Amino acid sequence: MEGACLRLVVNPQQPTTLLAVFLLLLVAAAVAPPHVLAADHVVGGSIWSIPPRPGLYRAWADNRTFVAGDNLVFRFETGMYNVVQVGRREFDDCTADDPYRDWTDGPAVVTLGSAAVRYFICTVGNYCSLGVKVYVASQNAP
Repeated sequence: MEGACLRLVVNPQQPTTLLAVFLLLLVAAAVAPPHVLAADHVVGGSIWSIPPRPGLYRAWADNRTFVAGDNLVFRFETGMYNVVQVGRREFDDCTADDPYRDWTDGPAVVTLGSAAVRYFICTVGNYCSLGVKVYVASQNAP
């Protein structure tokens, strides 16, 4: 049916009609799924680089809530840094013997698919041992 539309006529002289429309809208709002927008988190709040102080990336991650569907945005200059997703042991040792994934072009955007702890390091030079590493724990969306 082309051009069809629903027309609701409310007579303000009949409070029961107005109340029924209000209740209908209230119920519709209550059963509708909430719209959760993914958040973009710029890692470290600035650029992915050697931090000016130890623990900068850990402090940054500890002060945020990460939800499945959010994005981590690693801002770095291509060729100067990279991002490699590794396991816990590799994160602790600053190695990438068996990486899950790597990003060499900046900025890199990593979508957090589900609730998990994810570990990221930079494998350029000794940057990881200088603090260019972060892990985040994401939770499922409410």
